[in-house]
Amino acid sequence: MSGTTTSSRRDFLRASLLTSAVFGAEPALSQTVTRKAAENKGHAKNVIFMVSDGMNMGALSLAKLYRGMVEEKKSHWLQLYRERAVVRCLAETYSANSIVTDSAAAASAWGGGQRVNNGTINITPDGKLLTPLQDKLQKQGIRTGLVSTATITHATPAGFAANVNSRGEEKEIAQQYLDRRVDVLLGGGQKFFSPELRGKFAAAGYDVADSREALTKLDHSSFKPLLGLFSDGYHAFDIDRKNVPGLADTLPSLAEMARSALDRLQHASDGFFLMVEGARIDHAGHANDAAASIHDQLAFDDAVGVVLEFIAKNPDTLLIITTDHGCGGIQMNGVSANADQGFAPGLYNATTPFFLRLKEFTRSTEWMKQNGMDGLSGPKLGEALKQYSGLTFTADQIKSLQGLKLPATSDAFKQHTGVGWTSANHTSELVEFCALGPGSHLFSPYLWNYEVHNLLLRAMEVA
Repeated sequence: MSGTTTSSRRDFLRASLLTSAVFGAEPALSQTVTRKAAENKGHAKNVIFMVSDGMNMGALSLAKLYRGMVEEKKSHWLQLYRERAVVRCLAETYSANSIVTDSAAAASAWGGGQRVNNGTINITPDGKLLTPLQDKLQKQGIRTGLVSTATITHATPAGFAANVNSRGEEKEIAQQYLDRRVDVLLGGGQKFFSPELRGKFAAAGYDVADSREALTKLDHSSFKPLLGLFSDGYHAFDIDRKNVPGLADTLPSLAEMARSALDRLQHASDGFFLMVEGARIDHAGHANDAAASIHDQLAFDDAVGVVLEFIAKNPDTLLIITTDHGCGGIQMNGVSANADQGFAPGLYNATTPFFLRLKEFTRSTEWMKQNGMDGLSGPKLGEALKQYSGLTFTADQIKSLQGLKLPATSDAFKQHTGVGWTSANHTSELVEFCALGPGSHLFSPYLWNYEVHNLLLRAMEVA
């Protein structure tokens, strides 16, 4: 028996044991669900609105599998469904001019309460400026915060606080944040905040941080507005943040930013609204990068854990977890094994060990391109790919991978991992939406995205 076959069978047996451990050890439904809707009624002093941008059900499923099988942990999000009185809904995501939305139109539906055309933020197709949620809450003395791993002026955070004809007007969005006094802003996008504008934020009483170290040194013992900009553009993918030497020391995780925002906003006497976005799940979908998708979805789940810690001490908080749309259509596909593959032959028997190959990935394809791998070819490209993915590609596969362009990368990686994609675009499927805490009883099992705006106001007794 060859060494490769022995290794493959060893991987198969290990995968089988891991599968049994993960799925066989799940406890019976917790008795806490007998609380039913009792904890979900009443007035919400605070709202935490969490967005896993671009997440379809496949992205959530793969991250849950990875968390259980590789990390031997449970998903904070999915454990909610077993242990708490969660109101779970399906939501449709249309924009005013398309059955496939972009993030600007989707966030405007939540933030402005009406459907708008793709690419616009809180401006209706006939040119009407919608009043963003932030303005309505501010008039009631309710503090607001926006956290994102994209630029903080990106489409999703902007949808809750800005009005622009084009989502690309990020410098204008940055200025509107100051003019409208958004209380907490944490994310990327330094390039959209000139030194002069950052100085204006400081003069207006904001603490200003530009690194993880600076953020951790701030005093959160009382309320003070906060601007944190930690990268020129987007945050790095979390797989890179964790594995590129030194990057985790300078770039805060989504969970760390969420914790800092809550540390500030908890002092708001009249309550707060906080939006927390895991933005780069969407970007991983556009790139058809399964490993990046999984790790950013897990980073989002870590942020859910931080939020749940806060809610345990502040039960007057309504939690929403959802996504604005799917992207890429990621799915784990069944892989059947033949006797010559080194796995026990049978229907889908190679699926688990194929999936577990993703644990060897240490870089996103974005990082690979930014660091010159798209210019490599032949054996040098094969060696570099193996270094950062653990995979050994055939000569034909390496030839197809030159330039690291889609759909070649997607197809080649699928042959080794079983993970496939439908496209590199947004998708139109119904999406996951769940609510926990006071006010969650207002949300019906099936939602139109624009309905959420007024339901949030009702939950906070603003409307």
